[in-house]
Amino acid sequence: MTDFKTELIKIVEAAIPELKGKIQAGAVDAETPVPYAAFTVPEETPLRTIHGIAGTVTTFDMAVFHTKLSVTEELKRRTIAALDNAELGGKRCIFKSSEYAFYADYDIHGYTITFRVV
Repeated sequence: MTDFKTELIKIVEAAIPELKGKIQAGAVDAETPVPYAAFTVPEETPLRTIHGIAGTVTTFDMAVFHTKLSVTEELKRRTIAALDNAELGGKRCIFKSSEYAFYADYDIHGYTITFRVV
């Protein structure tokens, strides 16, 4: 079995070299220099049928941050391009949605991008 974290970071760093060494699981220190990214540990939900559990639905978020909105949007686009249809643990990663946020205290723009692994 492969390590989700290792695979995910390897794929994103290969596609976005400026994020090399700047991708973390969970929370990121407010003083981390931009650009940077954070991801959530995948959440697995059983896929139930009338015959029992047919498998699992796995979702995770990858968030990208920068002080410039245009750069943040470019990071979002490149992250989606890198991960959409990529193989993670023998399954396919599919883009589901994204959400924008501005963090006024830190003057940072961010996109949280949700993926489903099927």
